Amino acid sequence: MTEHLDMATLSAYLDNGLDAAEQRHADGHLAVCPQCRATLAELDGLGQGLRALACPELPAELQERLQRPFAPPPARRGWARLWAQGVGAAASVLLGLLLGHALHGQPPGSSANHDMLAVLGSAPPGALCARPEFCYLKVNLK
Repeated sequence: MTEHLDMATLSAYLDNGLDAAEQRHADGHLAVCPQCRATLAELDGLGQGLRALACPELPAELQERLQRPFAPPPARRGWARLWAQGVGAAASVLLGLLLGHALHGQPPGSSANHDMLAVLGSAPPGALCARPEFCYLKVNLK
């Protein structure tokens, strides 16, 4: 027996959506395959059941809203736009300060551990370096 028809093909068969070659293949397969005929009958029953369901009427207000074209809200002008931008900027600065305060680091003025520069290796000749003593890799050979 050949391979069974998939659900998409059976659904298209019910909707008369197959081209001529696919239609002949599906007709030939359905003639010899009781399993696909049963699946097709089940799909047809589901379709008829869905078509038989009553569709309630939409409320008049909703029908009216659906028929109106979509209009985006008016853009803010003048002080309202500037106020919104100011609030956004203030919130960003406040969030930055709170996150910076929450980070655990060494207090300003204390000697920081500069081992992280050892990962980068030594600075190439002519490179700009604020504190040259920290820009070169120091290796202790013991």
